[in-house]
Amino acid sequence: MSATLRIASIAALAVATLGLASADSVKDGAIAAKPGMWKWEQQTSILGVFNSSETNLECLIPEKAKITLSRLARDLDEGCTVDNVVPTSDGYTFKLICKGDVSGKADARITHVADRLSVRAKGSARWGIIVAGLSMSADATFMGDCPADELERQREKWREEQAKENAGAAARSG
Repeated sequence: MSATLRIASIAALAVATLGLASADSVKDGAIAAKPGMWKWEQQTSILGVFNSSETNLECLIPEKAKITLSRLARDLDEGCTVDNVVPTSDGYTFKLICKGDVSGKADARITHVADRLSVRAKGSARWGIIVAGLSMSADATFMGDCPADELERQREKWREEQAKENAGAAARSG
């Protein structure tokens, strides 16, 4: 085999391997969002019986701008985790798994482009003995800079959270 053909074969194998690796699941995923004020609009429906709609503004500080899927799941509920995370061209697909008072599983997708973030999930939830279909959608739009007072309030809250996490980690290891 000629050197040129050998190099071309190795390059083709490397590209094929990278393509397969991107389809493999990973433990977690992260979105690098722009720090600033984000407007969130969320709708949740369980079997069409329980419907919830919420809109709120969130000041995202630079220290929290890298948003992991596992953090999003924990923010949803302390008993929620992610699994089967697969990178896509504009985000991730993943399995959302929640345990607790309301438990369930959902196939989810998060997409992120510049000033927009979108989450979609469909699955089932269990309340006691009742199992029902669940759908959730959330859309976030970047609105601009955070007001200075809100930015400082969020930074102080973050510092307190970090201190608690560090104290908990020290207690567990010592």
